[in-house]
Amino acid sequence: MPKRRWVLGLLSIALLFFLYRFFTVYTARSGECKPKPVDTSTRIATRTEQGQLVSFPERSGFPPQQRPLIVMTYNIAGHDELYRSDHIQKIAAVINEERPDIVALEEVHRKTWQSRFRDQLAELEAATHMHGYFAPSYVQWGGGFGNAILTRGDIAFAEAHPLPSLGEPRTVIETVIRIDNVTLNVYATHLVTWGSLNSKTRREQLECLARHVRTSRYPYLLAGDLNAGPDSDEVKAFRKLNAAQLCGEDIGETMPAMGRRIDYIFADYGWEVRNTRVLKKGPSDHWPVVAELMWRRNEN
Repeated sequence: MPKRRWVLGLLSIALLFFLYRFFTVYTARSGECKPKPVDTSTRIATRTEQGQLVSFPERSGFPPQQRPLIVMTYNIAGHDELYRSDHIQKIAAVINEERPDIVALEEVHRKTWQSRFRDQLAELEAATHMHGYFAPSYVQWGGGFGNAILTRGDIAFAEAHPLPSLGEPRTVIETVIRIDNVTLNVYATHLVTWGSLNSKTRREQLECLARHVRTSRYPYLLAGDLNAGPDSDEVKAFRKLNAAQLCGEDIGETMPAMGRRIDYIFADYGWEVRNTRVLKKGPSDHWPVVAELMWRRNEN
């Protein structure tokens, strides 16, 4: 009898949590995707998926790189701060050890009850000495949950775009970052979960992301947690759109509990991907992914 009560108690807690999220978080959006219009005559030089220049290389504004650009994507599981007060400091330690130039962050909390009402981006900015931007995918009781970007460069522009979502709302951050006398477009996102049940929604979201990155005026990067493996129908469909190249074809799992890769960095075809790896460390249930990139501006 005591064991049965214990099981019923856990099921009751799970049901209450689901009902809480269903009535206070979940939503159904129209599915509209509205990337900003772009004047293609002002686009900076980039390449097709065959590696051919589509504009004049002198318009790229890219000086020769002295070293690769280091990019990281990291789902930090910010809600873990609720029961582990040093969670964000441990996340910062992983970032500081790698010393990336740009970091896309997912599952970031700003003053939610799960983060003990702390501002996680502010804590990470202070601990890493990087500049940051946070955009909530949803706001609840005065706190926000969403994505963020950190960079040792300057964020010249930033805004969030809603993605077509069923269930938990999702967004993509679009930024213009200036770093080492170079200007980039960087996008950070986190797609819906629930496995194959939300495969169709993720496919719509990925199609929307492809439309967004194609409006980029500058060489671009797209990073985040797609909640789908490389062999999923939605990721395969996204790659067929040729919106960007995948950094690291076979880097192994990024979410060890599931034994799957669901975290990605994609790059404009003007980039040469020197190296992509998974860092098997940190307090999150995700491992960060790091890519090293060089801009191939003078090659044909």
